[in-house]
Amino acid sequence: MSNPIKDSLAASVAHAFGLLDEFLKVCPEEIWAQHFGGWPLWRQFLHPLSAADFFLRAENATEAPSPFGTDAGNLRVKDCAAPVPGKEKVLEYMNAAQKRVNDFLAGLDDAALGQINKGLSARLGRECTHAAAIALLVGHTMYHLGSCDAALRESGRPGVF
Repeated sequence: MSNPIKDSLAASVAHAFGLLDEFLKVCPEEIWAQHFGGWPLWRQFLHPLSAADFFLRAENATEAPSPFGTDAGNLRVKDCAAPVPGKEKVLEYMNAAQKRVNDFLAGLDDAALGQINKGLSARLGRECTHAAAIALLVGHTMYHLGSCDAALRESGRPGVF
């Protein structure tokens, strides 16, 4: 059975996570903990990975714990006591987040993508489909990756875009 909408969303997810992976490979250690755009670079990178739980978590499900501390991926909290994580651990977390997104998509077809995502709808206070949840997740990831890319460029390095 053909699922062109699902395939298109999966390609967008793969592209976003591919760019995250590339960023993690080229980001030098000396800027990983520096502040850019108000937060340490590592927190800008970690935030969309943590947010995957927000976009995909079922209605009334408990928030998934972060291996880096409660506030590490939360940009609403300006200061965070969490230690700067190594990029290897962040890569593991990124791969787990990507698997979660891929598994979520694998359980849907084009018809199901048009159904209401009850968890995200409840958290946003408006109806949102499964397809919109994935599109929002990808857009959110790309926004924060853009901040990370700007940090690379501001520090005199080529970006990933």
